Formats: sequence, structure tokens, C-alpha cells
Amino acid sequence: MSRSSAPPPRQMRSSGGTPIEEAPLWALAVFTGLLWLVTFPAVVGLLSGWGFWHGQKLYAALAALAIAVVLVVGLATRKPWRRPTAADPRDRRPLFVRFSTWLIVALFLPNVLFGVLELTHEGPPFTYEQALMLGALISAVQGLLALLDRRKRRRAALPEDDEGQPT
Repeated sequence: MSRSSAPPPRQMRSSGGTPIEEAPLWALAVFTGLLWLVTFPAVVGLLSGWGFWHGQKLYAALAALAIAVVLVVGLATRKPWRRPTAADPRDRRPLFVRFSTWLIVALFLPNVLFGVLELTHEGPPFTYEQALMLGALISAVQGLLALLDRRKRRRAALPEDDEGQPT
């Protein structure tokens, strides 16, 4: 038993982290800031894609902050929830948790690159198609680098014969 009045440390879960509903306020603030870093360029990308972006960074930043706060508060105040397993046919997570996951993955993440391009590009604005092509090019280069790395690792793992050639 510890001498201080603080509760003993809780046992680590298999995930190794603290669930959001048990996180301290400072951790929620950090998570809100990190989420804002994703939602701000995504909001700019969405506004630009819809034709509503006219360079007002403050309004987009405040909208992104509001979205990030609502998501963090909503996730932190839901009842404790777990992700469904493959054996569980019913998704028992609260509706807000399921909706926020869809919102982030399907709506925000695809628009982050377009928003970053809009925020950093000088000159004529990019079209959505140009940003899509740039994203595809970046993904293709990353895929090629991954294939080359995989090939290099396979060669290093193969046994070599007397002349130093892979067998």
C-alpha cells in the first residue's frame, strides 16, 4: 500500500493505453489539438471542394476547433465502449462513436491533402482533380518504396552460397 492518498496505478490493458473516457483533462486537450491539426486542413479542403473557400483562415480554424472539441467531448463522455470483435455480430458501440469514426475516416482524411495544398500553394488554386492526382502520385511513390524495401529485406534473409549470391 502506498503512503500517499493517491489511488494505486490501474492495471494496463492489452491495448497499453488509457481509454478516452478515463483520460485526464490535459490529455483530452492534447487530443483536441491533434485532432484540430487534422480537421483544419480537412475543413479547408471541403470548403474549397464545395466552392466556398475564399481564404478566410480564421473562420475555417474556428470551425475545425469546434468540430474537434465536439468529437473529443462526445467520445470522452460516452459510456465505456469496446470495439466489436469478429465473434460479436452486433456493434454495441454508441451511435456517436460509430458516426464520429465515419466522419473522420470518410469525410475528413481524404480532404486533408487538398486543404494543405490550398493553405500552402501560392498562385492559381488547385482543382480537386489535380489534388487527387498528386495524392495518387504520392501514394504510388510510397508503394514503390515499400516494394523496394520488402525486396531488400527478402534478399537479406535468403541464405547465400559460396560466391555471395542468394540461392
